[in-house]
Amino acid sequence: MVAAVPVQNSASSWLLCGSWLLGPWAGYTLCSGCSEFFNGVFINQYRFGFPAFIALCQALLTIVVLQLLSQARLLKIQPYSLESGETFLLPSICFSFHSLLTLWAVTSSNSIGFNFIRQFTPLATLVLMEIFNLKKRTSSNTTFLVLLVTLCSVLAGLQNFNDEALVYAYGVLNLVFKSTYLILIQKICEDHKTSVVDVYYTCSINSCPLLLLYCFLHPDTPQIFSSGSWSSLIFLGFFSLVLLFGCLLNFLVFLCTLLSSALTMNIIEVAKTDLLMLRNISTQEWTFSLPLLTSLLISISGVGIYIYKEAWEPNTGTKKEVMCNTI
Repeated sequence: MVAAVPVQNSASSWLLCGSWLLGPWAGYTLCSGCSEFFNGVFINQYRFGFPAFIALCQALLTIVVLQLLSQARLLKIQPYSLESGETFLLPSICFSFHSLLTLWAVTSSNSIGFNFIRQFTPLATLVLMEIFNLKKRTSSNTTFLVLLVTLCSVLAGLQNFNDEALVYAYGVLNLVFKSTYLILIQKICEDHKTSVVDVYYTCSINSCPLLLLYCFLHPDTPQIFSSGSWSSLIFLGFFSLVLLFGCLLNFLVFLCTLLSSALTMNIIEVAKTDLLMLRNISTQEWTFSLPLLTSLLISISGVGIYIYKEAWEPNTGTKKEVMCNTI
């Protein structure tokens, strides 16, 4: 009976740790679905194709909300400084362009090739991990799993592409920007103990001048106020939801990346796409084929094994338990 007490306490601590780790991922999945839905409805319904303006408004809203929470003493934020701004300058630039290109893909009627290229993000992340020499290394087994998941997901997504060359160019740029900013954030936070709120706050401030300059130089910017139904409460409601879920989604991306890794973040993105393809097969939007279904099942199974290894391996599990206790 006496020996059972530590086991029970250990199980409780693991349960608490698991809740801390799974909570942000569950929130990210839910918020990602809501953000994609409202982005699609708002941009396509109202033909509001101004991604830079939306990204700028999201950055400004983030700064205002975090400042209000700080003034109300509900959140502690380190004041912005030139030193911190310089430290996060490169990831902020990449984050800005990634946000811009992601919103552009929603406005584009033909972005199949763009979304297909996103499946290669885990491979780009593996390469950047070696280039930037991160402290958290990947084992050979993990590398094999990432290669297997990416290959099967890419094979499942192959189809006849007829997009313009610009779509593929933007897809490659988005791949580079996303992989780079997530890897840089992970590396900087390994070297400097910084909270996720401070990182997100600093990157949002750094993003504003760049997005503002882009809006100022873009020839379509004067059409923003004439294109939008600013007197319509429905338009303003959808616009507010796009901004709100966009801000929350960006924060959860930062949070999940720092809780796990940039590689895990991108692997989860691949799993989301695989599940979407499975849904398309079940609803007969895609033609069923055995090779396609097999590739998807192998990819999804590989993601499940990867997540299990990351969460429950002895060394990693201990590290995550300590992390959960310090959040």
